Amino acid sequence: MWDSDLTAFLEELAADYRGWDGERSWQTNDRDLTVSAVFRSGGHVGLTWTVRPWPRAAGGWSASATTWLEAGEQMTALAADIRRFLSEEHHP
Repeated sequence: MWDSDLTAFLEELAADYRGWDGERSWQTNDRDLTVSAVFRSGGHVGLTWTVRPWPRAAGGWSASATTWLEAGEQMTALAADIRRFLSEEHHP
């Protein structure tokens, strides 16, 4: 299940376009999806999206992909797109 906190997490990252230290993370309540964010020089944010379905199952698996976005406009656009996508999911 998607949690609207993902939108808030992405909006906070977009608002901090000047950067931050360390890693910031968000995850669903069941921990099937985790998003980790790091800020790098040059004003780019690395978002690592990790899927772990059935994390407690024996032989469970995970998959990750990292996307790099410009800290300002691209992060703002992503947050807006996710907000729109999640609101459409709940209101067909």
